[in-house]
Amino acid sequence: MLEVLPSAAIGPRLSPNAARAWLFVLALVAIGLVWVALGITDPARRAGPSDLDTYERVVAALKAGQAYYPALHQALLEGGYGTLSPLNWRPPAFLTFLSWFPSLASAQVFLGLVTLVGWLVAIAYAYRRGGIGASAAAAFLMAASLVSIVAYRAELSFELCCGTLILISVCAYGLGWRWVGFVVAVLALFVRELAAIYVLVCIIMAIRDRRWTEAGAWLAAILVYAGFYLWHWMQLSALLGPVDHAAAVGWLQFGGLVFMLRTAAFNGVLLAAPVWIAALVLLLGLTGLSTMPRAFATVLLYLALYLFYGRPENEYWGAVYTPLVALGLVWSWPVLVSIGARLRQSS
Repeated sequence: MLEVLPSAAIGPRLSPNAARAWLFVLALVAIGLVWVALGITDPARRAGPSDLDTYERVVAALKAGQAYYPALHQALLEGGYGTLSPLNWRPPAFLTFLSWFPSLASAQVFLGLVTLVGWLVAIAYAYRRGGIGASAAAAFLMAASLVSIVAYRAELSFELCCGTLILISVCAYGLGWRWVGFVVAVLALFVRELAAIYVLVCIIMAIRDRRWTEAGAWLAAILVYAGFYLWHWMQLSALLGPVDHAAAVGWLQFGGLVFMLRTAAFNGVLLAAPVWIAALVLLLGLTGLSTMPRAFATVLLYLALYLFYGRPENEYWGAVYTPLVALGLVWSWPVLVSIGARLRQSS
């Protein structure tokens, strides 16, 4: 069973006055977002090596036989990171997995294949929902969003991998492959804890729909992850000493619409476009996602989180949700056409 509200039904469900109000609010929000986006400038960057530099160093140390936590501790200290801040210590699953490959290039090929799976599943989902036209649009739009995987050292990005897994999970749930969606969502959580937002949506929807077996599976998964994270915290805590210090700047920054829009711009080809274009794409994507409850709720929660959480240089966190925005673009035009048709019928 497809987890969607048919886009063609959106227009008839609105009264003419509600349709006019909906379009008015949409235009008003678009103007506001573009106005904010036009004032965005590049933020000051953190001094020292980048996150990708640090992760590459950890993978190299793992390949040389060093244990994960000492290798990460040393890399964080030498990079000037706040080692008393647990969020700077990424759990070991993803980087350890990368270290198993003969080279980072081969790891990138593998993650490229995972991305290809995400692209194909999105096309299949679009085809089931809207036929050949929707699948063709999805093929183009999803490729434009997922193309970041070919960038230099993209294989080291927790967020790109996590966002691709969330996309696969959403499409699997939408196609009725619930246990595939569940397993892939759990994998996303072990890659990056930011996936907890999406996991929360999945749990709420399982309870709402009285799918008690799935809800029980989610409870078990959360308990396992909680135990894993507790073990992770104990491992990093055992290495802390006099040389360790807190992060100079915390993550609770209240960056508002500026930071939120900068995360929205971290979306494939939009990285090369002005932020105001990303703002419009975000709005159109949300319009299409309004017919897809799971994806819509997920993106809204990430946007709400990024209004107050995240440092200026963390705009790459947008990669966790922006593939879903691209998926929503496929249905943005049908939704607008449906509302326009409703207005014409009432005139």
